[in-house]
Amino acid sequence: MKPFRFSLEAVATTRRRVEQTALEHYAQALLAKQSALSQLESLQHDLDDAWMRLRNTLESGCSASAATRLRQEGQYLEEDRKLREVSLFQAERAVAHTLQQMLAARQQCEAVEKFRGKQRLSHDHDVQRETQKFLDEMATQRAAQSQACRIEGDSQS
Repeated sequence: MKPFRFSLEAVATTRRRVEQTALEHYAQALLAKQSALSQLESLQHDLDDAWMRLRNTLESGCSASAATRLRQEGQYLEEDRKLREVSLFQAERAVAHTLQQMLAARQQCEAVEKFRGKQRLSHDHDVQRETQKFLDEMATQRAAQSQACRIEGDSQS
């Protein structure tokens, strides 16, 4: 009997490659999201420090120009925080999108693998049927030879 050969091996290979690429894109999107989150957290820390410095400076008494400078620094950091929040939101959307792509690629790959399993099962059944047929033929030939030998032995006696 010939060995098992999957008729859609090229499709399976392509689907595995697409799945791997989708997984890599998903991983990159997760890293980008983590980076955006880290940058936002760092900026939030800087912003909290800037507002704390402004508060402390105002409490200890300072010139108007120093207060204005610290206030502008805080406002600049606020604007930057808003931009980083937008970046984080976009990164989260990219993660969701790449996750959907990865899941779709995985489903397509699983469909091909399921079909491979069915083909393999059919092949195994064919092999089993052929083997049983061969064994039945061998048993029939042996029985016929054994019977021929007995008949021959009986006729010589």
